[in-house]
Amino acid sequence: SFDANEYLKNIHFLGDLFNAILYKKVLCVDYQSFKSDVMTTLEIHPHYLKQYNNRWFLIGNNPEFENFTNLALDRIVSFSEIDKKYQVSSIDFNEYFDDVIGVSISPESIVSKITLQATPDLAPYIMTKPLHGSQKKISNDSNGFRFSIEVIPNHELEKLILSFGEGLQVVEPDSFKNTIKQRLLSSLANY
Repeated sequence: SFDANEYLKNIHFLGDLFNAILYKKVLCVDYQSFKSDVMTTLEIHPHYLKQYNNRWFLIGNNPEFENFTNLALDRIVSFSEIDKKYQVSSIDFNEYFDDVIGVSISPESIVSKITLQATPDLAPYIMTKPLHGSQKKISNDSNGFRFSIEVIPNHELEKLILSFGEGLQVVEPDSFKNTIKQRLLSSLANY
């Protein structure tokens, strides 16, 4: 069996959204973000469906924004086809998401080399299940496993690193190390 969330809200939308992509249909989507009390209605030219962390996302163009919009299926209230000319994308989405963990890519994002240190106990897990395809070993000794990944820093990467707790440390760059440190301090303030 595969790890999947069979209880994910709106999983039944997948087939219709896939068909909208396949047949190049423009959609009017009613969307309820977790960050807003009001539902938003968006025009979306759907291009790609991506699963991350047992959650599905619809990636497409919204004519109001220059960059792609990603919508979590569990926050889509409803959608319908609208009669508008579909904006075709020439993007190879496998390549588009190659430098990222998750689905969030902000416009100013650039790929960064991030060096991490796993404790000796965690090292075998990280070596046999790399965090990202770009993972490269720097050293592996009694201090643990030091390695680098080349990715676009984002919220999903932060969550992944934090999920390893004290077993994983950001070594560099300092800016990303400080981001993780601030998140840990905020988390500690809850206790």
